[in-house]
Amino acid sequence: MASTLNDINENELAALIDTYGTPKEFHFEAFFLDYECNLVKQTEAKGRLHDITCFIQQDNGFVVIQKPNYAKSGIYRAPSGGAHLGESLQQAAVREMYEETGLTIQLDRFVLDMHLTVVCTDRTIYWRSLVFLATPIGGEIKPIDTREIFDAKVMTRDHLLGPVNQLMEESGWGGFKYRAFLTREFFRRVDELNI
Repeated sequence: MASTLNDINENELAALIDTYGTPKEFHFEAFFLDYECNLVKQTEAKGRLHDITCFIQQDNGFVVIQKPNYAKSGIYRAPSGGAHLGESLQQAAVREMYEETGLTIQLDRFVLDMHLTVVCTDRTIYWRSLVFLATPIGGEIKPIDTREIFDAKVMTRDHLLGPVNQLMEESGWGGFKYRAFLTREFFRRVDELNI
């Protein structure tokens, strides 16, 4: 089935499930603006159709990032990134979180397996997000990749589910509608698992 096509190795995914638990699976469809579609297509051209998203617990909140293209908008989201060729998903998660937040992390729980249908004006693209709960084990909150990351800080769950989620929904961006949904379902699943 087309909606399950992605560049994630199923054996590696099975190993992550063995180690970090079975994630809840969701399907979401969103119309992306041309600008957003172009970003997805650039990533697709490099052979990647996935991201690893980590909700990093710290100081009674979660570490979130803001990128330059929505700097000072009030919108923040959990950091995410993808594996390079030959890099494991777990290695990619640790590297990306360090680059985006300055923190060295450990993965704690595989929470969500998100299947996203990106609807563009010319075609659809199938994307996948693997969403983890994580804990920092070193470093300080200070983005290393300052070209890609404008700001990183800690926000409470209530702030992420309230004002930030509302800003995402009202943005008109398909990517933010998706991230708003992902954030809500992450916290719902964490509550179900009592973690």
